[in-house]
Amino acid sequence: MTVKFTDQDRKLVIQELEKIQQVKIEQIKPSRKLFKDANGIFYLISGGTEDWHGINANIMEQLKDLNKESAFIVAKKYQTRIDIFAGSLIEFLRNKDKLVKTQKGGYQFHCVLTGKGLYLEEVNDFYCNEIGRIEFPDDKKHFNRLKDISKIINIEIQDDVPLSHSDIQAKLLLIGSYLNYRTYTPDQSKKSEVFQKTLSELCTEKKIPEGAIPAMSIETVKFIDVIWFDEEGYPTHAFEVEHTTDVTKGLLRLYQIHKLRIKMFIIADENTRDKFNREVLKNPFIKLKNEFIFKNYNELDDFFQSVKIFSKFQVQFLNF
Repeated sequence: MTVKFTDQDRKLVIQELEKIQQVKIEQIKPSRKLFKDANGIFYLISGGTEDWHGINANIMEQLKDLNKESAFIVAKKYQTRIDIFAGSLIEFLRNKDKLVKTQKGGYQFHCVLTGKGLYLEEVNDFYCNEIGRIEFPDDKKHFNRLKDISKIINIEIQDDVPLSHSDIQAKLLLIGSYLNYRTYTPDQSKKSEVFQKTLSELCTEKKIPEGAIPAMSIETVKFIDVIWFDEEGYPTHAFEVEHTTDVTKGLLRLYQIHKLRIKMFIIADENTRDKFNREVLKNPFIKLKNEFIFKNYNELDDFFQSVKIFSKFQVQFLNF
């Protein structure tokens, strides 16, 4: 699910700036990033989904003699919105020699989000304030997916049927998806016999969302049994299902990703709780002992049943 900053997104940003400035803003062709309003104010608009941006040499040449205060704009696009930040264009140009120079004479810079604004990694004292936000309307596909998940969730499960490792992963994927998390498992080809679906059919992501996790952590993260991500692709919950394996191995995998500030769960039979409680008091886990959460299968099932009941009421009430 790759998000890109499109020409339509740039038009939305222009429309928002026109509302704020109460003036018509026109493109300076052929540039896609440079604009000017009727008052002679320039707008250099750099948009994207990543933290780095590029400005070509032609734009810098056009602006080299700028002597009227103008606007340096960064538009950061997420899955659900675009945040708009503004700073001084003259100040940006004054600091251009601190930026990364490309072989073609252009410039690159990296944005660091902080509070209600951002600064440039290359120019720490150059700050842009957040001045606007564009919210995207809810996608109808979201409701269609809820409907599909509801059908799967509401399959009747016999109490005496022993659940496999894949069945437990399936429950976690279904719960996460229904709660509007983006969900991932490395075990895409495995099948849940209870739900009669492969895990790839139950999760929303076929691979780890791009840019969400530092490269050094990906090799560990991609082996976690189930991960939930927020709408922007940042990991929020990690689950290790210790059905037949050693709880220590699950704790170790979770420990290796604790710097992501992610909620870390061990899901296992109640008989495993005592061992879990002993292991978290050992090195290296003891430093994070309160950050590891143990839930047994009954607790997971209670959560699953509550989502199941809610899904029935939601389908009936919203009639989808």
